[in-house]
Amino acid sequence: MMSTDRPFYRRPFFWAVSAPPLVATLVFFVGPLLLLFYVSFMSPSSTQLFGNHATFDNYAQSLTDSFMLLTIRRTLGVTAAVLGVCLVLGYPVALVVARMAPRRRLVTMMVLLFPLMISNVVRAYGWLEILGHDGLINLVLIKLGMIDFPLRIIDTFQAVVIGLLTILLPYMIISIANSLTAIDRSLHEAAESLGANPLRTFWHVTWPLSSPGVASGLMLVFFLTLSAYVTIALLGGVRYKLLVSAVFDAVSTLQWPQAAALSFILLALALIAGALIQLVLRPHRVQGRG
Repeated sequence: MMSTDRPFYRRPFFWAVSAPPLVATLVFFVGPLLLLFYVSFMSPSSTQLFGNHATFDNYAQSLTDSFMLLTIRRTLGVTAAVLGVCLVLGYPVALVVARMAPRRRLVTMMVLLFPLMISNVVRAYGWLEILGHDGLINLVLIKLGMIDFPLRIIDTFQAVVIGLLTILLPYMIISIANSLTAIDRSLHEAAESLGANPLRTFWHVTWPLSSPGVASGLMLVFFLTLSAYVTIALLGGVRYKLLVSAVFDAVSTLQWPQAAALSFILLALALIAGALIQLVLRPHRVQGRG
């Protein structure tokens, strides 16, 4: 009779099930990522994808060039603004959604998911028609006599933030709402019975217990903001480029080592932000792990 005391990773069934996805991950994800990391340390070449000499110049140029540093600051500024507005707008909506009856909550979730079915390109072009030089906002303001000349809204920080908000806000709401729904209502009743007012109940009960949803929503929004090339390219244009735009520009001009270095700088920003979110919110406390 086969013993069941062996650890799961020593059982043949475990490897029979996990080996195919592990191999696929190594071949199609880890392998290309390592190759890209290798390319980021190679010299550029005018005749090949990259040269034969190892160098740190790709990272040094990216982290010392004044324009690239400005691009990184812009990227962090936009992501911070999108995160803040998504959290401020999304948490109250998530509270309302979590307190709905199950059937109404399901319908509301479907309504929140519906905009995600529309292409980001279509939505970005829609914002161009609204915020553009001859767009709806300028047309209305001129007709009302509030301005004499059209405002420049496109190719600005505000246009990029507005465009990203319409895409990413549902992710924040749904993440937080799912976490709030899982909170036992008897905990709020216990806090109220002990004399806690609604504000103290929120701060000491609701907010800590919803931290896993807040953390996942913040990380989703942050990561998607860093990679939202289409919206940034259309609404930011050539005047307001972010780091993902710089990666695309390097690829389009066949500067593969520079593009690889910028990609890993972008990845480093994502990993640092994810770690900071986890350290500040500590969502693992809800599961009793510290």
